[in-house]
Amino acid sequence: MQRHSSAVLALLALGVMFSPLAAQAQEQKVKIQVQVVLASNKGDTVDPPELAQMKETFRKQNFSFTSFKRLQLETLELSAQKASEVRLPNGVNASLKLLALKEGIATVRVDIPQQSGVDVELGRQGSVYQKAGKHVGGELILVLSPPAQ
Repeated sequence: MQRHSSAVLALLALGVMFSPLAAQAQEQKVKIQVQVVLASNKGDTVDPPELAQMKETFRKQNFSFTSFKRLQLETLELSAQKASEVRLPNGVNASLKLLALKEGIATVRVDIPQQSGVDVELGRQGSVYQKAGKHVGGELILVLSPPAQ
């Protein structure tokens, strides 16, 4: 686990589905669901059970965490005018900002202190996983996905 760089976990899966109503042509706003998940090798908890898919994705990528626990869940509306922030359990703020929205694909800037900022493209399905720093013996992972209906 020591050889993981911030870029290695940056993009394990791509794509987020956006409803046509979420994006408005002039304002360019988009809603996304942001989960903060603690991935570690302490125990074998998967809470909530929906994180089993994330565990399997990580296993296939040879990132063998045994425990996945959701610490936060919120829906943000991103725009180009102002960054939205998510306060992380490790005391830092993750900043998300919409850079572009074209043909249903959003380009989002994710900035986390003491890590390289990354631009991610969110398409029509799936989730994006972004490493967000260490916390209580594990790694915090941001999961960006479509909002729950």
